[in-house]
Amino acid sequence: MDYGRRVLEFDAVLDQLARHCDTELARALALKLIPSPDAEEVWEALETTQEAYELLGQATPPSLVSVQDRRPQLRRAKKGGVLGGVELAQIADAAVAMRAMRQFLWPRRETSPRLVARAEWLPSLPDLERALNDAIDGAGEVRDGASAHLGTLRQRKRGLQSKLIERIQTYTTKHRDLLSDPIYTVREGRYVVPVRAEYKSRIRGIVHDTSSSGQTVYIEPEDVLQLGNQVREAEVAEQEEVARILAKLSAIVGNHADELDSGLTHAADLDLFFAKGKLAFEQKAGMPLKSEMPGLIVEGGRHPLLEAQGTKVTPLDIEVGMGSRALLITGPNTGGKTVAIKAVGLFVMMAQSGLFIPARMARLGVFSQVWADIGDEQSLQQSLSTFSGHLKNISAAIKGLRPGALVLFDEIGAGTDPAEGAALAKAILSHLVEGGAIIVASTHYGELKAFAYETEGFTNAAMEFDPKSLQPTYRLMMGSPGASHALKIAERYGIPKAVVDRAKSLLDESQAEVGRMLEKLEQAERRARIAQGEADRRQHELRAAEQKAEAKLAEAEEIRRTVHARAQEAIEGTLRELRMEANALFEELKKAVDEKKLTEIRGKLKALQGKGQSKAEEYRTPTSITSTPVVEKGMLVRVAGYRQDGTVLELLADEMALVQLGPLKLKLAQAALTPINAPAKRPIKASVKLGLDRAMHAESELHLRALRAEDALLELQKFIDDSVLAGLHQVRIVHGKGGGILRQVTHDYLRRCRDVQSYREGEAGEGGQGVTIAVLKG
Repeated sequence: MDYGRRVLEFDAVLDQLARHCDTELARALALKLIPSPDAEEVWEALETTQEAYELLGQATPPSLVSVQDRRPQLRRAKKGGVLGGVELAQIADAAVAMRAMRQFLWPRRETSPRLVARAEWLPSLPDLERALNDAIDGAGEVRDGASAHLGTLRQRKRGLQSKLIERIQTYTTKHRDLLSDPIYTVREGRYVVPVRAEYKSRIRGIVHDTSSSGQTVYIEPEDVLQLGNQVREAEVAEQEEVARILAKLSAIVGNHADELDSGLTHAADLDLFFAKGKLAFEQKAGMPLKSEMPGLIVEGGRHPLLEAQGTKVTPLDIEVGMGSRALLITGPNTGGKTVAIKAVGLFVMMAQSGLFIPARMARLGVFSQVWADIGDEQSLQQSLSTFSGHLKNISAAIKGLRPGALVLFDEIGAGTDPAEGAALAKAILSHLVEGGAIIVASTHYGELKAFAYETEGFTNAAMEFDPKSLQPTYRLMMGSPGASHALKIAERYGIPKAVVDRAKSLLDESQAEVGRMLEKLEQAERRARIAQGEADRRQHELRAAEQKAEAKLAEAEEIRRTVHARAQEAIEGTLRELRMEANALFEELKKAVDEKKLTEIRGKLKALQGKGQSKAEEYRTPTSITSTPVVEKGMLVRVAGYRQDGTVLELLADEMALVQLGPLKLKLAQAALTPINAPAKRPIKASVKLGLDRAMHAESELHLRALRAEDALLELQKFIDDSVLAGLHQVRIVHGKGGGILRQVTHDYLRRCRDVQSYREGEAGEGGQGVTIAVLKG
């Protein structure tokens, strides 16, 4: 396993991971990551990485930079030792950072349960933080306010120091003629003045130093000496009080040492998972799908180390295991076989270490081991040839093999006589497969290509080679063996044509025939892949067109139902108003006493009757609507729910018709078709009322902030539809800036929507990049 880790360069991937860690503890964990063979452990780690990945896409977690390894200090404090001010300040910063992370994750316990479970071990010690931060500043110095006594001592010390400076300065002015320089200085913590040697008896005090020339003596004047002694006494008292405060704070830390120690461990664990999420963003990687049986399927895989170096990487599509026990890759040298094999090994080791796979899609069934024999294993120290070195590695793999292991071989059987090498390779591959291994191997041996073709459980694959340009394409083709193209490559690299032709003549006819067969197979495979791609594209377009047609029909039906319901509601409302007015008039009629009043009420009833008849005419469907216009083959028709006119291709049973609508052929009810030359149906008043209602109540602004991408897309689709029906010309969509996800969703939909004429980001006064302005088609 260690050898496989080295030759696959897994440690280089871990270096990438470590660079994303905030803490040294997490970096140490990252560099020591070991792929797990336990499926439950692997999926738990991957799902935790998924939580971190999703959370990073929504918010920025608090930094854990200040959570460094303080375990030695915590152990010392727990045993009664006294910590320095800097050490206490660092512990305070770590406690604050851990509590901030705990508070950040706790509200997300439903969406990030695994991260929250780890965060529950982070200590929340606000009293400890307060005690340390109130007493110690960011630089680790004890604050004046750490205790009342310390404040008093420092105030007294500063006063004495001020008097001492004032006194020593008097000597630089009043006795200037006695000094070699009008300054004072410090010798061994004492304040002195530089006195000329011939005047040293003129100033009473203690001589602390003499210049090298002997011309100057440094004297601490007697009155300054007394003040200096007082300052020294104040400093000693201050130091004693600071030591007492540090001891008290260290004791508090010691009481919480176990909580803090555990918190450091779990903070590093969280830091590591967030680093995994950051690496996934950097590599554009995704979580693999789960498979119960050992194996790997990758679509659009990218070698993580090559891509990090800026190398152009051809996406890899490969299937390992999942039914087939061994995959044999053939093809030309420099064609990418080794890169493909290494990529497979790295993908598995990454996933089983809780890292995402840099691929468009991946499916993983956990392997019990990863063995790899790749590269030149020649060793002068151990007197091993390349062949012997490979055999040593293969022997170790055979002896330590467990069922479900992934075994990777590059050029198996190479380095010795081709016939013996091929025979040995067959035996090794068969033995490992029988032992439950899943194998990916590369070879140039024609016998192995035939062996993989004929043997159950083995599959061929080939690195594609373009015979026209004589260049490898680095694309893996599953299911067919590939030719080595050695002679063509030799000619490309400058081997004289005469030499190449002679080599061709020396080839055994059967070998030449196999080579030609493989070349033709490669070409056929390439043509088939191109044809399949075109077929898939057309099928996708057809499916999209069908879905759009179905959506339009459903939309039209929904509009019909809505219009009918609104019309019914309007009719019922009108009838209700008429009944209420009539009842009120009848009540007045009962109470009327004179003829004039009776005549007035009868007039109102007659007017009300006329109003009712008018409303009845208004809501009555015209007779021209009740009769369905005759639809004939070849007729140009208007289709309900569609803006585009269609042509009737054929009349079908059950009053259905086949209609050509643009590029689509749709089976529609004849009742939904209106001949273009027939009188247009007059919409009932309820339809007019619906349009007016939409126009009166339509909103020209939509707010998407705080919505998930899926919910935002649904709201946006409904908003644009309502805006079009209401006849709005321009709308404003507020999605915010944030991580740019909602802006991207908005722009993607507006770009596809046929009802949108154009869109742009908002100007400075309109909301800037947090707003999109869309212009709708008329």
